Amino acid sequence: MLSLLMVAMLIGGYQLWLAWPSMVLKSIEWQRTVNNQLADLLYDAKESPLVSGGYLAGFSFLYGVLHALGPGHGKVIVTTYLATQPTKVKTGLMLTLVSAVCQALVAVALVSVLLWGFNASMREVSSQAVTFMTISSALVSVLGAMICWRAFKGFRRSAAKSNQASCGHAHHHHEHHHGTECGCGHRHIASPEDVDNAKSLREYVGVIMSIGLRPCTGAIMVLLFANMVGLYWMGIVSALVMSLGTALTTSALALLTLSGKRIVYRYLQKGSSQQRSAGSRSILRWAGYSLQLLGGVILVLLGILLASGQSTGLSPVLLG
Repeated sequence: MLSLLMVAMLIGGYQLWLAWPSMVLKSIEWQRTVNNQLADLLYDAKESPLVSGGYLAGFSFLYGVLHALGPGHGKVIVTTYLATQPTKVKTGLMLTLVSAVCQALVAVALVSVLLWGFNASMREVSSQAVTFMTISSALVSVLGAMICWRAFKGFRRSAAKSNQASCGHAHHHHEHHHGTECGCGHRHIASPEDVDNAKSLREYVGVIMSIGLRPCTGAIMVLLFANMVGLYWMGIVSALVMSLGTALTTSALALLTLSGKRIVYRYLQKGSSQQRSAGSRSILRWAGYSLQLLGGVILVLLGILLASGQSTGLSPVLLG
């Protein structure tokens, strides 16, 4: 049953891969249409703020959904990280939501400071946005390097366990062992679980920062239009609603990624339980670390590609 399901997933993924270019082009076309509608609604909101504001919120949410379907680096980072790292569903959804909202907040902060603090022009706002995008690209590569380093340490631990298991004899000594707690009831040594949680937390922050520091181009556009018509507060609301639409699409992709990974994991776990050999378990551990290493390399290359695209105008598929 699992084999048939995996075959169906592979066929579906291949069909999605074939249809993806046309989906991206169609998404860009829809975004352009909604983009023009947003500009018209902002102009109309001066006369009827309540009605036009409601339509603006709805179209902003729709723009966010379509924007996340089209070109963008956020979905690549999220799906790559979730596919290669042990992550719970609740954590994956939290990452997508916080990252999307962070993108909108960065756009609002950037445009607000430049427009109201420095009276900057639209060209200067765009230039500073590119600076933030470059920083975000660098953080993507840093995150990938952290994952690669974690995978290398996993390889080393796995090799050490294999060497210990290959030893044909063991020495037993009477040792007086103290745990992480003593008689005073306080913990003096961090447990392995605490160390792993700290590493995961750093990576979660890295994912959020690498996505969130790259301001949403749609949010910047809406904020600039809103400033032109004197309804800047409505532009802020539109940007935040837009981030919720983006979070919805990215969360759906995250759920698909985690569901697929869970099916594959159960299939491999079933195979290993049938074999019950230390060698098969070791192979599974090495396969897991290899998958982590692959994800880290992908993110490193993605960061480099994004950074080069900022200055040369290349890779439009990954921008936005």
